[in-house]
Amino acid sequence: MKKSLTLFLPILLVTVLVFQSAGAWERGTHAFIADQLKKANGPYNIEEMYGAMAPDAFNYMFTQPYILYRDFLYDQTHHYFLKIQQAVKYGYEKSSSYGFISHNDTWGADSTAHHASLTLLPDEGYVITKAKLLDEYLKGVSTDYANLFKDYPAVALEVCHNIIEAAGDIVLARYDHSVGLKMTQIAARPKTNMQNLMAKAYSKGLADFSLTTAAPLTLEQAEQLIRTTENEFRTACLAYGWLLQQDESIILENVIEQFKQLAAAFLSAAGITPPADELLTALLQASFEAAIGLIENDYLPEIMATVDMLKKGMVKEVKPNVMATRPIPAQLKSKKH
Repeated sequence: MKKSLTLFLPILLVTVLVFQSAGAWERGTHAFIADQLKKANGPYNIEEMYGAMAPDAFNYMFTQPYILYRDFLYDQTHHYFLKIQQAVKYGYEKSSSYGFISHNDTWGADSTAHHASLTLLPDEGYVITKAKLLDEYLKGVSTDYANLFKDYPAVALEVCHNIIEAAGDIVLARYDHSVGLKMTQIAARPKTNMQNLMAKAYSKGLADFSLTTAAPLTLEQAEQLIRTTENEFRTACLAYGWLLQQDESIILENVIEQFKQLAAAFLSAAGITPPADELLTALLQASFEAAIGLIENDYLPEIMATVDMLKKGMVKEVKPNVMATRPIPAQLKSKKH
């Protein structure tokens, strides 16, 4: 009998705790999208893939005082993403910035998950639509689920939102089992290109914002916080990439285990008494089976439609903004060609 393999990746699915800054596509999906865009080959493609994951680096700041800065940094990385492009100084930083920009929640990859699906409802994100369907399904088939969230419909939707995201990477790994390997290849690129860009782009704003909180930061402290957080996120991405290379049963086992570990804190924070371990396990297993069933036939078409959208959007949106930040002589020179 083959022994099951359980990993302990404390940051792996901590997105289940996010309320205001919930992610959209999971890290594996963002890496896959960047790999499909592939502005450059070889190590530069790896930098682009990591850049596409990096905007979510600050989603996991839940302890004091860092939670005070989390929503600000989420907004910066997902809506003020061109600051990264403007921070580029060296040619080898371009791939990192290209991936980072592709992630954005304004017109980038996250927008199809949150706001405007390309294959389902055009006025609602793919993940949002599927989370609602999952919630309705679970209410109909499980009295335990219905009773648990009876007075907390928003919490139920948030849980379903995160289950759909996690299930998405599981389904994606069926199609492209190499995405996990490519994520682990980040280890072969120890340069801190993305970290340097984020520090340059966001340190000053973070320091200024922190003055409005109970825990102000100096410019040096703000920069160090960004660098430390990015380093922790990168390490977690390596472990997550390794997990995505395993059999689906092992991936699912680990995902459910992580949700279980976080459930007590999450539900308690929401004012809900966590169910007993056996019931919680059964609920999560049923939820993930249902989630995978809901998305396994149309997840990849949505992602590929997002890739096609970005191939056009990156040219339409990024180049004009980059040119606008260049010195006048450079702009005039460009117009001659």
